[in-house]
Amino acid sequence: MTNHLRGRLEVFGFADLLQWMELNHRSGRLTLSQGRDRRLLDWRGGEIVYVSGSIPRHRLGVHLLRSGALPAATLYDLLARNFTSDKNLTRLILEGGHDTHDGLSLRVEELARKLLFEMFDWNEAQFEYDPEHRVQPILRIGLTLRGQALAFQGVKNLDDSHRRRPRRKSVRDEAEIWDSPFEPKESEERFWDLLERTESTVSPEEARKLARAFREFVDRLRALSQRAVAMRPIFEDTAVMLSELLRKSPVDPTAVIPVAALDPYLSLDLLILANALSVDRDNAVGTVPDAVERLGGRAVTVLIDRLTAVDFDRIPDSDGAARALRRASVSAAVAAGRYAERYGTTRERAYTLGLLHTVCYAEIFELFRLMDFPAGAFRGVTLDAYRTALGVRLAETWSLPPDFQSVISDDGSDPSEAASLVRTARATVPACAIGQLGHEPVDPLLTEEIAAEVNMVFQFLGLPPLEGKQARRR
Repeated sequence: MTNHLRGRLEVFGFADLLQWMELNHRSGRLTLSQGRDRRLLDWRGGEIVYVSGSIPRHRLGVHLLRSGALPAATLYDLLARNFTSDKNLTRLILEGGHDTHDGLSLRVEELARKLLFEMFDWNEAQFEYDPEHRVQPILRIGLTLRGQALAFQGVKNLDDSHRRRPRRKSVRDEAEIWDSPFEPKESEERFWDLLERTESTVSPEEARKLARAFREFVDRLRALSQRAVAMRPIFEDTAVMLSELLRKSPVDPTAVIPVAALDPYLSLDLLILANALSVDRDNAVGTVPDAVERLGGRAVTVLIDRLTAVDFDRIPDSDGAARALRRASVSAAVAAGRYAERYGTTRERAYTLGLLHTVCYAEIFELFRLMDFPAGAFRGVTLDAYRTALGVRLAETWSLPPDFQSVISDDGSDPSEAASLVRTARATVPACAIGQLGHEPVDPLLTEEIAAEVNMVFQFLGLPPLEGKQARRR
């Protein structure tokens, strides 16, 4: 059988699944998910060749840092290359001579064993086998425990651990909350609910067309939310400014800071890389200066060199949607910086919160661009309905601090200071805002000053200016 296989571990246990994959000499990718915890098992000819996890503490880079195999500076350098190319981390480590093939294989096997044995404790999880996934076995994990032996050892470990600790609460509720926006049953119900919200009459043929587009959108969004970490393309003018910095030797990493202040995607890329080895999101960095300090000059140089490379995509000046998002980002950043003290945060952090608040809009707009989803009220309510779920997933994937998750997933009701700050910032420059505005009170004494500052930045970037009346409109 070469078809995809889906199921739940309550029905087909993990031990049975492992033995089935081995005895039938399966190749491809086996994905197991329990709420936000997702594990990937790559197989070749019935043998496990790689295991990875979505939670930060399960990532290979974190494992190598914690085990003392590689220092943080080296890992940031390697991850900058990994996130901007199709080369995986293990290949980059070997090509750079940072470890031997046998040594790295042992470290990868150690992580694989840990992740595999933990999964024997999963009773409320789903799995999916994709036989068409192309596996490139750079390392042979060479697990000495296979098939029945691995299953036996896993079950034994599970029995021993249950004797030593009280029974855990079910994770079904958490998993359902995490997965539900993308589940077929949930999305089917949500389609009709969203169609009702548009308060418009559609013909049966139009409804069928919208339903097809909606299902494709949800499938694409699910895939997006599970995508491996990768750097986002930067604007063309940003690439020009960074190329100028690279011509100077040595490169001053702090010179990247003012450039990043004008490009939300460069700021996001720096935060993603700086937090790639963070396990505790409460201690993740949330400003570009802090990110640059954590990364060090070498990793920053590698990152900007890769982002400006000819083989890496850039956002063209002709992209109207991207320009609109940039206006929304920069204007909110300027306004948030001016309101920072009133919301108990620093001006730098407030600015970054405002700058990144549109990242989920950008991801969804790109999906709309790639598919035939008719423009109109239904597409608008679909965007609003799924942006929150996407924001939660992306914030965790990127290891962003909790206040950034509150901002990029805010549906207008998040009670946090960070979300309130950005809502106020957007309301201060409503002419630039993307999405619905709430009723946050703004300071009329600051409004004109903020508008003037925003227009100075817009002029530098070649973006349409704010009109005086638009800037003051409430």
